[in-house]
Amino acid sequence: MILPLTYFGPNGYWNLLKKNDNIIFDVHENYIKQTYRSRCIILTCNGKITLSIPVKKVDGNHTALKNIQVENNQPWQRTHFRTIQSAYKASPYFDYLIDDFIHIWEKRYTYLIDVCLDSIQAVCNVANINLNYSLSDEYIKTCDTAQDYRNEEDFFIEPLDSYCQVFNDRFQFEPNLSILDKIFNDGK
Repeated sequence: MILPLTYFGPNGYWNLLKKNDNIIFDVHENYIKQTYRSRCIILTCNGKITLSIPVKKVDGNHTALKNIQVENNQPWQRTHFRTIQSAYKASPYFDYLIDDFIHIWEKRYTYLIDVCLDSIQAVCNVANINLNYSLSDEYIKTCDTAQDYRNEEDFFIEPLDSYCQVFNDRFQFEPNLSILDKIFNDGK
C-alpha cells in the first residue's frame, strides 16, 4: 500500500496504517502544499484550526517530498506546542502522554520527511503499533489504485467511531482530526 507521509495525520490515515502490513511511503512524489504532509488539524475552543509547518521548496513546484526543507526562521514548533497544549490540556490523557511527543517540538529539523517520520514513530510508540514500512527509492507510478492512497480523500473512506472530545459542550463531534485529538481524548 502506498501512502504519503503526514505530520500527525488524521484518524482515517491511521485506520489505513493499522490495517496494512506493508506500507510504502512515497518520498519521491512532488510535494503538494496545503495537505497533511505538512499540516495537522486540531480542535480548539474556537473550533478546528490547522497547524502548518512552514517549508521551503528548493526546486520550486516540482520539489520531491524528500527534498522539502523546514523553514526554521519562524517559531512554528513553539506555536504548535502551545496551541496543542492549550487545546488539549483539559483532555483526560494529555498530562500522561504529552512527554511522548514533546521532542518533536524541541528538535530542530532540516527536512519535512524527518518531522513526519518522527511524528509517525511517536504515535506508533504510544499506540503500540508495530509499523512495517519502507521509503520509496523513486516515484511510484501505479495502476493499482486500490493500493494507492496518496490522494487525501482516501483517508475519509471509512466512518470512524466517535469518542468524547474536549470541546463537546460547544461543538458536535469532529471526525478525522489529527491523531493527537484521539490520543489525548481517548488514550492509547
